[in-house]
Amino acid sequence: MKKLIITTVTFLAFVHSGYSQEKPAKVVKGHISKIKKEVVLEEGKDPICKMHVEKDAKHTSTYQGKKVSFCSVVCKEMFDKNPEKYAVKH
Repeated sequence: MKKLIITTVTFLAFVHSGYSQEKPAKVVKGHISKIKKEVVLEEGKDPICKMHVEKDAKHTSTYQGKKVSFCSVVCKEMFDKNPEKYAVKH
């Protein structure tokens, strides 16, 4: 058991050392600043899977004042959990 723990710790240290450290976000007056992103939507397309979506889609969200339509509740939930992932700088 002790050998397994030592091997695991060694492996994790090795893996961690191979990744570059990201620079921390800029701190402004105690708050982390974020670059604001805007969703660029293709009309009639689900931003997750790119399927065609009708104007009167059942599954919708609002992001930055824009209505976003989805083909399914699965795509809507994915977007709602992390809309920045599907946003592009604009």
